[in-house]
Amino acid sequence: MRKFLLASVATLGATGGLMNAALAQAPAPRGAPSQGQMAYPLANPTAYVNNNNNYQAAALPGALPNPTPGTIVVHINGKVQTEVQAAWTNFDTRLAAAPAAGSAAAILGNNGTGVVKLQPVALNEFARLYFGADGMATNGLRYGAAIEVRQNFTGQLSSNANDGASGYTSLQTLYVRRAFTYAAGDQWGLFRLGVTDGIIGIFDNGVTTGQFSFIGELNGGDTQNMPGPVPPFWFLGQAGAEYGNVKAVYLSPQIAGFDFGLQYAPNTSNGFGLSTGQALNGSLTGAGTGTGTGCGVANSGCPTLSSGPGIQDGARAIHQTALGVRYQGKFGDVGVLAYGVYEFSGHANYTGLTTPAILGTATVPGSSFNGSYDGLSFGSGGLAVTYAGFTLAGNLIGGRLNGQLALAPKGGVGELAYTVSAKYVTGPFTVGVVGEIGWYQGNPVLSGISQRRGRGIAAGVQYNVAPGFSVGAEYLWNDIQQSANNLVSNAVGTAAGSNLNNNFHGQMFMIGNVVNF
Repeated sequence: MRKFLLASVATLGATGGLMNAALAQAPAPRGAPSQGQMAYPLANPTAYVNNNNNYQAAALPGALPNPTPGTIVVHINGKVQTEVQAAWTNFDTRLAAAPAAGSAAAILGNNGTGVVKLQPVALNEFARLYFGADGMATNGLRYGAAIEVRQNFTGQLSSNANDGASGYTSLQTLYVRRAFTYAAGDQWGLFRLGVTDGIIGIFDNGVTTGQFSFIGELNGGDTQNMPGPVPPFWFLGQAGAEYGNVKAVYLSPQIAGFDFGLQYAPNTSNGFGLSTGQALNGSLTGAGTGTGTGCGVANSGCPTLSSGPGIQDGARAIHQTALGVRYQGKFGDVGVLAYGVYEFSGHANYTGLTTPAILGTATVPGSSFNGSYDGLSFGSGGLAVTYAGFTLAGNLIGGRLNGQLALAPKGGVGELAYTVSAKYVTGPFTVGVVGEIGWYQGNPVLSGISQRRGRGIAAGVQYNVAPGFSVGAEYLWNDIQQSANNLVSNAVGTAAGSNLNNNFHGQMFMIGNVVNF
């Protein structure tokens, strides 16, 4: 989920002043508290790993001081965000069948068919920590590293012994969401290596995709907490599917407002995930562990797989590569951000059985799915224009992919999605609206039979109460549809109930606040 807009796009006037105040680093005055305490003038804390020192070839003025030769700037920041939400969907209430005898649900006491209904109101909280260092060698080389740590969550079962709250908090964990090193020079560019944003995330940074408030709009935010199969965030800017694997990223110096970028990843995992101790049988073994089969020997599900007989093996992308160009500039009082990226990959070869029963196509006559997938091959681009506090923006993505950076099955349709947005910033207020629509294959078993369509719209307001403290509210509506696919049970074709629950739609209202420090 995207955080805050950086000084790298400040020419748009799109940041609403969030990135323009410098974080003072002056020594504490005489008489200031000791024992590690330091009083700073009010400023806007940089609560994210991407900052004005590590986001393009030349360091930019911004919330963090630029290092000088022979110095390193170490910063530790965080955020706590709390929200009240109310969500209603057509899947809130349904008749649930009794579980199979001996199943986990039956063992836990589900003893019959009955109505299940979700409570619409919830209170939300999450915390994040950001660590970073930005240095400069005496010869002018800039370098540094950044770490983003997030809070993990777990649910709790009904109990007649206690309320479960203590056990719930005891099971929460911290995990690393981003971690990378970088080296940069004004004359030769910037190089990043690690779990880091790719060039789509860096070039867009939430601007052309209409991410105008801390709630996050269509990328995470309220969509993460809406029960049901919500539309994916197709556009990838600041999305976990885009930045979550280890990759190498290069950004060139800017010339006349233009720079270009290149990224590469051999697979969608982390090389340290190859140990046989990370996971067993291809499933999650505990909080914080990996989900792929270990690679002590070649195994189906291994993160570095290039071929395999597992039904999901062919869906793995390999040699993921992207290249693109960006423009940032001003024409009088009009700011412009524009970029285009082409991304492609190979794919692991499916070597398993192709019988209908194995592939799940036995109940879908005419399905073209054979267990194989195409590599990524798509284009993504965005444009944002800002004048007098108004920003109009749009983003388009299309080609061979399926949802949020997944591979499209052979014989399935490609993807086409676009979003348009408008926002207005005046003083501490930001108001905006963003809408999206997209078409993609969805369930691969329905290749040649049907495709999935999703739509969404979000409108909201944010008010910056004080440096680091903002409040906001947002309304969201979305839907998703695919014929011959029960979106609750995932039954397909002529299977019982497959022509039920083909359309999901929901709406949500959320109000919240965030403190960055």
